[in-house]
Amino acid sequence: MLYSAPFPETAMILNYSKTLRATLLGILLAAPVVAQNARVDVAKESRRIPKSCERLAPAVIDSSVDVPALVKEAICKGAGDMLTEYTYTVNSLKREKAKNGKVKDETFVYEVFIPTLKSGMRAKGVLVVTSHNGVAVPPKELEKERLEAAEKIEKEEEKIARSQPVTTTSESDNGAGLFPLGTYTRSSVTHSAFGMKSGGVIFAIADFLRVSDLALARRENIDGRDTLVFVFIPRPGIQFAENEEYMAQVSGEIWIERSDRIVTRLIGWPIAAKSAGDAPPAVYAEMMRLPQPGIWFPKVIRINGADYQTLFNGIKTDSTSTYSNYIRFSTEVKEVEIEQPQKP
Repeated sequence: MLYSAPFPETAMILNYSKTLRATLLGILLAAPVVAQNARVDVAKESRRIPKSCERLAPAVIDSSVDVPALVKEAICKGAGDMLTEYTYTVNSLKREKAKNGKVKDETFVYEVFIPTLKSGMRAKGVLVVTSHNGVAVPPKELEKERLEAAEKIEKEEEKIARSQPVTTTSESDNGAGLFPLGTYTRSSVTHSAFGMKSGGVIFAIADFLRVSDLALARRENIDGRDTLVFVFIPRPGIQFAENEEYMAQVSGEIWIERSDRIVTRLIGWPIAAKSAGDAPPAVYAEMMRLPQPGIWFPKVIRINGADYQTLFNGIKTDSTSTYSNYIRFSTEVKEVEIEQPQKP
């Protein structure tokens, strides 16, 4: 396997695997249950073209904008599984407001690892905490955590190796449709009391696109890239799942990049909030474009229950996850020929 480790000790984790193809995969895992009780799983697509991309053609956006077609295209463009080829760093911040008005912050910094997946399979990430509240984990303790992560990855890969990959006979295999250019995450935060789940919320860009009405507000140049900015409001008559009921009360703006047709930013406030432009957002998502190979990954995800304590089904914390240091690992394994030493 060819790779370039983002962390000096990561090579140790990679070399630990007996499969010789232990690819480290990136996924949004804002925190383990013991830290912030937020997690997003990762899945490997079982089809060459995701279902949301089948039979799509580029939307017309020049003289006029075909909004319904652009929404479908934007959903498709973020439906990729490229994160299964990357590892990255997550900086997770949780903010809580006490009854006396004081604010308590807690931060974690993670290295995120996931075992190699077969087509159509899912997995959970293995997190290694490198810092807590600005204090780095001691080197010996960090080394121990990385070794334990390597063991978990190896065990999961052995389990995956015994499983059969999911195959598909979908028409997507014949190349009909568009291809994704990035990965939207599906972020969840849950609240537990006395060991029992008592609330939860899911935040996903694609879900907002599916259940909202969009109207073009303006065109902007953001970071040198032409962008269409839409105002979104919840579509009437939508039946939301319990953990997404807040979406019926949220409106805001969605940025869609003109060339790549992918959502680069979503910001929303409660509809009833006054002076939304001056108020902190209730939800916020921002994507970043990796120059090479030109794909889009999460940069910031925020679910703000601290400032809107009745909005998110019992969630009263402000959780923000910031992503950085995306590094791609090659999954290619080549046969190695060892030359016999020549006789003197």
